[in-house]
Amino acid sequence: MADGWTDRCRCTLINFLIYCPKGTIFLKFVDASHASNIADLLFKLFKDVVNFVGPENVVHIVTDNATNYVATGRLLEAEFPKLYWSPCVAHCINLMLQDIGKLDKVSDTVSHASKITKYIYNHCHLLYLMRKFTGGREILRPAPTRFATNFIVLQNILAQKDALRAMVTSKEWTISIYSKEVKAKTFVDQVLDFKFWNQCTDIVKLTEPLIRVLRIVDSEDKVAMDFLYQAFYKAREEMVKKFQRRKKIVEPYLKILDTRWDSQLKKNIHAAGYWLSPTF
Repeated sequence: MADGWTDRCRCTLINFLIYCPKGTIFLKFVDASHASNIADLLFKLFKDVVNFVGPENVVHIVTDNATNYVATGRLLEAEFPKLYWSPCVAHCINLMLQDIGKLDKVSDTVSHASKITKYIYNHCHLLYLMRKFTGGREILRPAPTRFATNFIVLQNILAQKDALRAMVTSKEWTISIYSKEVKAKTFVDQVLDFKFWNQCTDIVKLTEPLIRVLRIVDSEDKVAMDFLYQAFYKAREEMVKKFQRRKKIVEPYLKILDTRWDSQLKKNIHAAGYWLSPTF
């Protein structure tokens, strides 16, 4: 597994890790600043690692899915016929979520939700009221990755829809001095906006299955290789089933999923993992 990152000096570093039945082992890191954008030079770095570990011991190489790494993966598969390359699944699903986040309706809804959460968490009295009406539950919670954060927030805010609406129409709020402010009145309008809640409901229904897949592949509890095919197709089928009568809504989402899946994740090694799994 190759984990590329950039340090404070803008040097491109690659951590090389080995996963085996006994666990994950850190092998080494290299400064790849001279090679990060050139597939041939990256290929030489990876080839050295494969030869060090032993080609007979390497089944699978995982990197991110930048163009230079895709080209490097093809060179490795040509050099070592028994080796498979694929991009990081979590990274690919993150990119799916990122693409979904660029859809106009999604972007507008996320922006609307962000305004609500920022206003609540920037005002102590309102934050106190929210926790009182939600039974201590928070809207902002940790997400598996930064790309999933917006959709986790939508899930959380939707789960507290009734509590938030009850809060802004409660006597405690309406008699408070804070409710008389112009920004407070805008905030109340945002919480009571039916269009926002309808769009939020649709987006959560469509992204929840994908976030579940992300949690599976991003977990350290168990190997996800044999679950990927089934989990992805199950998520896709669930999205279609939920919007059987409103197909136009789900179409842009499916197009994003299928484009990323077909070009990046539809790999023989994933299919073999699914086919050979006793679970399925």
